[in-house]
Amino acid sequence: MAETAFDLDGYLNRVGYAGTREASLPALRGLIAAHSASIPFENIDPFLGRAPKLDVASLQAKMVASRRGGYCFEHNALLRAGLIALGFDVTSLVARVVLGARRMRLHRQHT
Repeated sequence: MAETAFDLDGYLNRVGYAGTREASLPALRGLIAAHSASIPFENIDPFLGRAPKLDVASLQAKMVASRRGGYCFEHNALLRAGLIALGFDVTSLVARVVLGARRMRLHRQHT
């Protein structure tokens, strides 16, 4: 199944990013800052019994068109789509919390 085309203009407008549209370090820094400042963390859907959808069309409908926030996986998937649309090579990683572990690790591996 083909993935829905990413609406780069809509996303950049939503986050208020007006910088360069090339895959560069200034663009990466600017886009991360704009995304973080513009789209809030929100985890309402699971509490309402709605499973979050991580496909591009659903993320754009929720977080861009409806101007809602999202939880970590939604933020990361939307930002990933934006970065790819700008020409960045993106490596996706995943993390989890393990209950009962001696040390809980959230979202990244500490060394």
